[in-house]
Amino acid sequence: MYERNRLITMIENQQVPLGMQCFTGNHALIEVLGNTGFDFVMLDSEHCGINPRAIEDAVRAADGAGLVPMVRIPELHDETAIRRSLEAGAQALMIPMVKSAADVLTVADAAFFPPLGSRGICPAVRAAGYSFRTFPEYAEWNNANALLVPLIEHPDAVENIDEICALEQVSIIVFGQGDLAFAMGEGNQMLKSPKVQEAYRRVLDSAARHGVAVMGGPVLEPTAEGCSKALEDGIKVFCLGLDIMAFRSFCEDTVEAANKAVTGTSNYSRPAAPDSGFPGR
Repeated sequence: MYERNRLITMIENQQVPLGMQCFTGNHALIEVLGNTGFDFVMLDSEHCGINPRAIEDAVRAADGAGLVPMVRIPELHDETAIRRSLEAGAQALMIPMVKSAADVLTVADAAFFPPLGSRGICPAVRAAGYSFRTFPEYAEWNNANALLVPLIEHPDAVENIDEICALEQVSIIVFGQGDLAFAMGEGNQMLKSPKVQEAYRRVLDSAARHGVAVMGGPVLEPTAEGCSKALEDGIKVFCLGLDIMAFRSFCEDTVEAANKAVTGTSNYSRPAAPDSGFPGR
């Protein structure tokens, strides 16, 4: 009934999983990801006003599309959100604002059943197949397959990266260059900042020493060149694009194309486009 988490298998087989961040929770967009070759979807509940029922339906859509569902929980001390995300069928939890190994262990205690954690049982949930008879099988599967994915997006996490990567509960981490840059006083420079670059190298080095896969890649504007550079850096899992920002990029390109076509004609005109939402455009 329960299949092994495909992300674990792909990484072990030196395949590079590909996912996208989904802020809308839109089921059609999730299905498009599955239809076009993505392997997982990160469903955000940290920054989005998505409720537990909506998370469950989005996870159901991901399952139907053949995607591994990953949920970014609102915050690491929210035991209810941790439990509900897994009960909905999430196979991985992205953990925001991790600062130490202790933070990861806090989530692990809420995510895993005894003896690995203290999560309480409930057979009347989707992930367990609404079955009390087979609940022990689900609990065993959860403890072996549910992934905890710390976001390294705070300077303290960079300082404590060795203790985080050394945890047996951690097999994937994410380098959160956006929040980290702001926390370091570097604004929206992300990897253009020398300080962030130094932190990036430190995180990659620690992950490599501990056999932990790093998730990343050129998130805002994915290109073959950018992905190749990420692989050279040591990235093992691609998470490329955000659904809302990808749609904004498409809209900006469409307006630019229309305006260029009209420019220079004698009979037509177009209003000037608003400023781009992307640095450097």
